[in-house]
Amino acid sequence: MIERNSLYHIPYYNKAAFTGSYRGMRYKLEKINGNEEHTDSLKATVWPGPFCFDATSDKKKESESFEFSDNGIAAACDWLNEKYRQNKELYKTAHI
Repeated sequence: MIERNSLYHIPYYNKAAFTGSYRGMRYKLEKINGNEEHTDSLKATVWPGPFCFDATSDKKKESESFEFSDNGIAAACDWLNEKYRQNKELYKTAHI
């Protein structure tokens, strides 16, 4: 299970994206800058390993957006864990 305290706080995402992995599931959290109509958001993406984000087909990735706040990070953490539970067998085959 991915723990909330293993993900950085909001100031980190103002400067960089965060990538990690859990039992064959790769994931990325990144800030998406808003425009005049939309506020900033936090985008979470999952995909099966073993390859990095750039080397994986977009067809294998699934993303969701969350509010750009500590509550959004907590919600993204819950979403990451749910994605793992839903696709555990897929990620087991990608686990190295």
